[in-house]
Amino acid sequence: MDEDFEYVEFQVAHNRKYSLDHLWYQDKEDKLMIGVSEFLAFDAGEVLRVILPQAETEVDEGDDLFSIWTAEEKISFPSPFSGVIREVNGEVEINPDLVNDSAYDHGWIIVLEPHSIDMEQLLDPDEYVDHISEL
Repeated sequence: MDEDFEYVEFQVAHNRKYSLDHLWYQDKEDKLMIGVSEFLAFDAGEVLRVILPQAETEVDEGDDLFSIWTAEEKISFPSPFSGVIREVNGEVEINPDLVNDSAYDHGWIIVLEPHSIDMEQLLDPDEYVDHISEL
């Protein structure tokens, strides 16, 4: 067995779509609940801070949705869709460990109501696993 090879365990929730920048998108009655995948915390480091936008903010495709801080860097996430941010999870601002410990549940970040949506530009869970296995 190759001792230089590192095994990492993280989950990928199957009832979501994923982006190449490690966000997950869950369809909620014409809105998208959005958070960061467990892989991101492994790859970028533990999330130490979450910077949320204001609820009811209009975003264009490519605008920043939110940002996170790790010990190493600040990461901003561009929106793949234009729309309105309908909800923000203020709990993750107070307790960013929710993003690390409950990425697919209590650690959700925002809810976006897209003006139009093309879910085909996002990856299904198997495609996402293939993507991260190549990194």
